[in-house]
Amino acid sequence: MFHDEYQVIVIGGGHAGCEAALACAQMGCKTLMLNLNIDNTALMPCNPSIGGPAKGHLVREVSALGGEQANAADFSTLMIRWLNTSKGAAVRALRAQCDPFLYSTYYRKLLTSKNNLDIHQDEVTEILIDESQNRITGVKTRHGSEYKTQALILCGGVYLDSKIFVGECEFKSGPMGQNNSANLINSIKNLGVQVGRMRTDTTPRLNIHTIDFSTATPQLSESEPLCFDVWGVKKVYDTKDYACWFSRTTEETYNILSENIKRSPLVTGSVIAHGPRYCPSIEDKFLRFPDHITHPIVFEPVSTNTNEVYVQNFSTSLPYDVQFKMVRSLPGCENAKIIKPGYGIEYNYLLPDQLKHSLENKNIHGFFCAGQVNGTSGYEEAAAQGLLAGINAGLYVKNLEPLILNRSDGYLGVLVDDLTTKSTDEPYRMLTGRCEHRLLMRWDNPAHRLTGYGRKVGLISDEKWEIIQTRFENEHNEIERLNSTRLTPNENINALCEECGAEILSEPIFAGEFLKHRGVNYDLIEKITPPEIKLNPDERAYVETELRYAGYLEKEERLAARMEDLDNIKIPEDFDYDAVKSFRAECREKLKHFKPASLGHALRISGVTPVDVQLIQVMLARNAGRR
Repeated sequence: MFHDEYQVIVIGGGHAGCEAALACAQMGCKTLMLNLNIDNTALMPCNPSIGGPAKGHLVREVSALGGEQANAADFSTLMIRWLNTSKGAAVRALRAQCDPFLYSTYYRKLLTSKNNLDIHQDEVTEILIDESQNRITGVKTRHGSEYKTQALILCGGVYLDSKIFVGECEFKSGPMGQNNSANLINSIKNLGVQVGRMRTDTTPRLNIHTIDFSTATPQLSESEPLCFDVWGVKKVYDTKDYACWFSRTTEETYNILSENIKRSPLVTGSVIAHGPRYCPSIEDKFLRFPDHITHPIVFEPVSTNTNEVYVQNFSTSLPYDVQFKMVRSLPGCENAKIIKPGYGIEYNYLLPDQLKHSLENKNIHGFFCAGQVNGTSGYEEAAAQGLLAGINAGLYVKNLEPLILNRSDGYLGVLVDDLTTKSTDEPYRMLTGRCEHRLLMRWDNPAHRLTGYGRKVGLISDEKWEIIQTRFENEHNEIERLNSTRLTPNENINALCEECGAEILSEPIFAGEFLKHRGVNYDLIEKITPPEIKLNPDERAYVETELRYAGYLEKEERLAARMEDLDNIKIPEDFDYDAVKSFRAECREKLKHFKPASLGHALRISGVTPVDVQLIQVMLARNAGRR
């Protein structure tokens, strides 16, 4: 039997596993990544896209903390678009169609060249712990190897005892025909960890040369230079090389579904796990919205080097013969050929309410979990969790305090807080609507919120830190300048306002205040009162938003500070909830189950009221007085 010892071991090489392993290695920890198939590192088995509202914010936050997903997306982008441009600064975000082969290549090259990081293809079959201390000690693998470790990060994705469904056909498999991990789940259950089942679906992949796009509406890339990475070099993507195509299902599609829905695993009972609410299969749509005859779809070419097309909004687990008929019913697909059938996949996940906000298991020291194994969906949610788990595993082996993000720190803070205080029984998707402080967590300010944390743990280089500090200084100086520059109405200023369709300046006003007026933007302000140092597009966007929404931002910051005060009042792990006699039964049960780390966390648990939190606070004060 082969033996070796590492400070951190990462199980899985998906989006979460890649970020976790890279973070640990960058922090100086001797790290091992064990992956079922290294060729499928950072696999994109579903939609080949990155970003969108909330998800794009997560990608930017990963970048600001020192992670790599934004760089992988920029390296592989084929087409990129702004979304929610008419809905305000809080929810504006980028979404890119990516080449999955280039995306994977970026991560593989980085992983195999990283200091302190070993990559090995093998299946973990058993997790080893010291039962006397409930502490991780190592893992065993299918090849008979045994590795010792101080910390373990499980990033098993959808591979844990997963099963594929294509109509009446079902078989054990990972996504896209990959091997699954059938043995590890038994070891996890033996540790006393609670597990559940979830499902997700994917679409048929079509041959691009067999589709007639003449009836579809093309969508091309933005003409302006763009990128995800906070430090990235923006570029324009050639709009002639790639397009997505918008279309709709037909009445014929509806009739085929009506005739064959009884053959769906969702109806036969073969699949019992909950599927994604916000990305439903075509069968889900038919069952939930029977009055909707047609539905929007998007033809998304997977790569410029292959003929494969992903059909967005058309995921299915119906039998192959039904899929064939449905595909042929789509506009322009009368002669379309299926390269890969759609399928449903059901898999095990670990109930996330068993985790601390550091993503460490509450009962097993050194056992961290990240990604879809925590009940989430999406590459972005997985990568963000992987990065946070990697950071905290690295801090754990160094005996340092974990990094805990508040809900006002970023979408990642909201994601982790939702999972650990509310849990989930369906695939969790990050949405802007989940974030009560989203105006504080915009696309343009992740570096202001998070780069300091990344620098502190060792993920931000001196060069990146110097660049971002210069940016902060430029933004601060420009905000100060505009707030102290008084504009007086004159013919030149009003001519510029009329030219831009902006409100006329009718009385003296500070430039910062004038930015709040109708039709006024930073471009206009720059023409009226040019700065000494010309700002780059990111700096301009930040300055404009900070000044335009100044009053709203101050209000949000006050609200966030109040909740942060509650988050800073810690509850000891051994707090005796039975000693508080005034608790209702539901409240006591929930508190003992979730074991909140602070008063703020307790308040966000369903079934716990502000009065209950006040009772805990009184008891904490009494306990402190007895010491």
